[in-house]
Amino acid sequence: MSTWRRQKLLTEGGASVGFEQILTEVQGRVGIITLNRPEKLNAMTAQMRREMREQIEAWNADDSVGAIVITGAGRGFCSGADIAGFEQALQAGQPVDREWAREPSWVDVVRRSKPIVCAINGVAVGVGVTFTLPCDIRVASDQARFSLRFPRIGLTPELASTHYLVQLVGLGHALELMLTGKLIDAAEALRIGLVNHVYPAERLLPEAIALAREIADNPTWHLLQIKRLIHAHYLERDIDKVLAAEDEVFRQARTSDAHREAISAFREKREPRFHP
Repeated sequence: MSTWRRQKLLTEGGASVGFEQILTEVQGRVGIITLNRPEKLNAMTAQMRREMREQIEAWNADDSVGAIVITGAGRGFCSGADIAGFEQALQAGQPVDREWAREPSWVDVVRRSKPIVCAINGVAVGVGVTFTLPCDIRVASDQARFSLRFPRIGLTPELASTHYLVQLVGLGHALELMLTGKLIDAAEALRIGLVNHVYPAERLLPEAIALAREIADNPTWHLLQIKRLIHAHYLERDIDKVLAAEDEVFRQARTSDAHREAISAFREKREPRFHP
């Protein structure tokens, strides 16, 4: 079944009808995914992962959606992987599910996706932190709590988190968080750079949607190129290589409809209209 066809089946009037572990809606040009296992503090399962990935891919193919917000239902954002699945695998002598590490991996999906804002509304533990790290922006409620508890449950980090966490918070903070598995609050997460903003709980989702809307109003091709350039170059030491890649994309942007619209808007003293 095509992504477009599945999306038509999954959505009626902006609300999700076919998913079991996530809710979806669209507000303007912003698609919103809500992890929906509140009784388990939205503990992650293989099904939840698949549903998130399918919805993101569907919105990536939908010109009417320009950015995505991910949040959680109830008191938690995501309390980590559902341990029941690990326990069943151990009892059955089966390997732990590593679907996120296989192609197309979660990291691949979000790197080439339209911009994703994670609105972390409550506890975020283990994979509840690591799946947000390759996403574009993280904002948090003042009630959010974070922990990379892998060593405390006899596991090690995944989803390229040993790469992304260091880039976000620095080597010292990354080592402390991952080696101790300690819990930190939203204020500390903001201080070390794990999140961009902290808001009162009742303002979190509206602020996240407003931020995503500000992003989504920009031209989609240009947003995707900015993401691609940043991911390709933030560890690149050859500045000439960076300049060459930027110049090529800049040359293409100069001939784009969006640039022509921006020039017209400037002359007419109005805001540019990049989308119908």
